[in-house]
Amino acid sequence: MTSLRLDGIGKSYGRKVVLADVSHTFAPGLTLLTGPSGAGKSTLLRLIATAEKPTRGTLSWNDAKLPGARARLRRVLGYAPQAVDLPEDLTAREFAMHIAALKGLSLAGADKQFAAITDAIGLHSDINNRIASFSGGMRRRLIFAQAMLGEPEVLALDEPTAELDGETARKLGALILDRAKSAIVVMTTHLADELAPHAVATLRVNDGKVG
Repeated sequence: MTSLRLDGIGKSYGRKVVLADVSHTFAPGLTLLTGPSGAGKSTLLRLIATAEKPTRGTLSWNDAKLPGARARLRRVLGYAPQAVDLPEDLTAREFAMHIAALKGLSLAGADKQFAAITDAIGLHSDINNRIASFSGGMRRRLIFAQAMLGEPEVLALDEPTAELDGETARKLGALILDRAKSAIVVMTTHLADELAPHAVATLRVNDGKVG
């Protein structure tokens, strides 16, 4: 079965320990990360998304350890960070196709998928506009849409519904739950209470420890 395993993962920045001895196996389904601000949730998501390397411990994808399996994991990964510098001079569609090319996806297929995702979350009418004109909520939806390209087997989402109105947040939630039927989805969200009944696990992160 598809699995993502963390064994004794730790992350430090200088003398500051952000995560300590995290061990958990993620299986297909939705896993929610909860805990106070600054507890290490975003750092944990960055490690899962291979955006950062752990200071100690190992991460394994389908029993193959990273860094050796990093390329294989990245091919099936979708990541929506809480903050990202978007290319202001590109249109949303151009940006999405750039991400699709980096993932090695068929551009024709990715373009159709991007159109369907953005239509579902109320962004489709703006996909040919430059990102420089986008509001915070529109940027959040674009970051989410690019993460969903290619129907990823692992989806790491950091507050994907932030800055969204209730109706749009629920539309994103529906897409997330649909993906979680077959993929490993790990996310932080202010809608944790609403999504908890659908989650296979809820992990609390506090002072760098996960329980």
